[in-house]
Amino acid sequence: MEAQLMYLVTTTVPVGALPGGTPLIDRIRRTARPEDCLEHVHVLRAPDGATHLTLFLGHPDGEETELAAARLVARALPAAAGSVLRWEPARPLVSALEELGAGAGNRRHDRELPSQDPDNRQC
Repeated sequence: MEAQLMYLVTTTVPVGALPGGTPLIDRIRRTARPEDCLEHVHVLRAPDGATHLTLFLGHPDGEETELAAARLVARALPAAAGSVLRWEPARPLVSALEELGAGAGNRRHDRELPSQDPDNRQC
């Protein structure tokens, strides 16, 4: 069995493409199936009114992840919205964290941690 990696897949939903009513995150979660391997959904409203949608999905490769994200969002949005989505390529979560400086390779190993002993000094 292949290892499941966490991938981020991002799309931008233009203004007017989202229907009113149930919030998008709720619709996506409700339509998710186990094979989608959905872990988390993040929605951010852009200043221009568009919506940036990032799905965190666990799949063995980026291509499979992109297909799963597209199917999942297609089930949650009206059919016409799918033609206006702008998808970014899937990115491994580890790569995104390293880019932000949170990866293990960016830690300084020569840094000393503060003492855990109680401070007994008198002022």
